[in-house]
Amino acid sequence: MAHRYLCIHGHFYQPPREDPFTHIMPSEVGAGPYHDFNEKITHECYRPNAEIGNFNAINFNIGPTLASWMARYARDVYTMILDADHAYQEQWGVGNAMAQAYNHTILPLANTRDKRTQIIWGIQDFQHRYGRMPLGMWCGETAIDLETLTLMEEQGITFTILAPWQAAHGIDPSEPYWVNLPNGRRIAAFFYNGPVSGDVSFNDGVTNNADAFVAAYLPNYLNWEKVHRNEDQLLVVSTDGELYGHHKPFRDLFLSHLVQHSAPAFGFEIVTLGRYLQMHPPRYDVEINAPSAWSCAHGVARWSTGCDCTEGDASWKPAMLQAIRQLAARVDQLFEEHSSPALADPWAARDHYIEWRNGWISSASFWSRFGRNNRKPARESQAVRAWHLLEAEYCMQAAYTSCGWFFEDLDRIEPRIDLNSGRCAISHIWQALHINLQSNFLTDLEAARSWRSHLTGAQIYRRLPPVPQPDLLPPLPAASSEPAA
Repeated sequence: MAHRYLCIHGHFYQPPREDPFTHIMPSEVGAGPYHDFNEKITHECYRPNAEIGNFNAINFNIGPTLASWMARYARDVYTMILDADHAYQEQWGVGNAMAQAYNHTILPLANTRDKRTQIIWGIQDFQHRYGRMPLGMWCGETAIDLETLTLMEEQGITFTILAPWQAAHGIDPSEPYWVNLPNGRRIAAFFYNGPVSGDVSFNDGVTNNADAFVAAYLPNYLNWEKVHRNEDQLLVVSTDGELYGHHKPFRDLFLSHLVQHSAPAFGFEIVTLGRYLQMHPPRYDVEINAPSAWSCAHGVARWSTGCDCTEGDASWKPAMLQAIRQLAARVDQLFEEHSSPALADPWAARDHYIEWRNGWISSASFWSRFGRNNRKPARESQAVRAWHLLEAEYCMQAAYTSCGWFFEDLDRIEPRIDLNSGRCAISHIWQALHINLQSNFLTDLEAARSWRSHLTGAQIYRRLPPVPQPDLLPPLPAASSEPAA
């Protein structure tokens, strides 16, 4: 008897909202009665889904920056989610959590070195939290190219999730495919069902009743040729995890009834992707559209050149991206040049820096692995300089967080978060080397302008919250005139 499998994937993610200088979560307008949106969404989504057992049944990923916040501010919720993966692993021999590339960077827009760091950091974060090597990895916005997939596979990742339009030709989303890689190896790709995932996300009428959803709605999206051939098939529904209770109140209860009662009652077995891959390895190959993503019909233009996925004048997007890239190039050059006296291989050290930064390994262990001559520099000033340079690299990775380019305008909280991360990198370079990168960054940001407030990126930068100590940054150059009110 053929099986019909249903996999619900939830992508749970929040950008790093903490002030990078104070590491304190600021109060956020619109989050009331809660202090900030992480706290609000935890109350509306993460906690109820954990408490009613949804994480025990679904396929999911928790973004590293969200997991880090949870571990600090919502420890009981964090523990319930980890326990859900451990329980699934014990029952089926494979976990139901996936890793995520660390900073939700649009990886096709990153250079090779940054792609590798993002993937390695995501794997290290996952291993620390779940105690195992991840099989699957979620890429921010499912944005991929062949180099990204190749680097993932080289680090031991066996599968990812893509949108159906990321396939270069027609595919059957009821089974996984092999993507052949330039290195002669391959990685598995699951394609979620586009119409069903879209309806679950945006069509409230479809999710009013979980029984009707499975009995009357889902059969419309089965592969009926497989039904007639008595073949197993998989239906993947992939959405933002915050949908279940935050974006859509009570949707967590729909999900609970769906996975615990409705699906089994109407002939669908709830499964996760790692378990399905063990039972049903890919049979066919697929070519992918590269670069491509799940929330942009124009490749990855939404986060680079701008496109009509968002309203208004998108010319600020390439200007801001260029400013961030120019700053990153300057930081990279200084990092490589000035960390070499302390670090045997600066880039290998960066790839493992979060292990030290997050306290997963000791300072002594880090220096024995990555220090020149396998030891910490004899001069403390060299060690402190290397730390500042590594922190600058960490902050620059955060400055590429995709949310900064996702929405319609420059004068929003998301671009400001990215600009503040860039400012933090400037601060660490200033403290390490007394080299001023701020002036050139502000000049580059003049080219980015909000079409709503008419503020330039430089003016928005100047309005960022003050740093705890003025000497953490080089002096600001004279300001250009403010736009007319």
